[in-house]
Amino acid sequence: MSVVGPRPQTQRCFDAFPESAQNDIANVRPGLSGIGSIVFRSEENMMHENADPDRLYDDVIMPYKGKLESWYVRNNSLWNYFLLIALTIFVILSRSTHLIFRCYSSLPRPPAALNTFISSDYYV
Repeated sequence: MSVVGPRPQTQRCFDAFPESAQNDIANVRPGLSGIGSIVFRSEENMMHENADPDRLYDDVIMPYKGKLESWYVRNNSLWNYFLLIALTIFVILSRSTHLIFRCYSSLPRPPAALNTFISSDYYV
């Protein structure tokens, strides 16, 4: 296990990732924190506030989280590794995830279904 990398998932959750993301994730060490963990800091609240949390999770959250984790695998570098550690600390202390989108403008944009939870206005 690493400090930064895709978080380990149960088999059910891993299966909800798109196949391309599953392949990417299988090629790196899992981490205590990662891009998906930072963006989905309030994942539990997202699901709690949705009328159909299972559909939201399977059809929206996991495909987008898979894109984020694939982005990390393709952009893995020492710089990104340490920046993600700093961003994890920032998110823990501030409970805000907006800085991640300012630091990484090339992140995949959130799907419209997540607009109420993740603002794409933070893209510069």
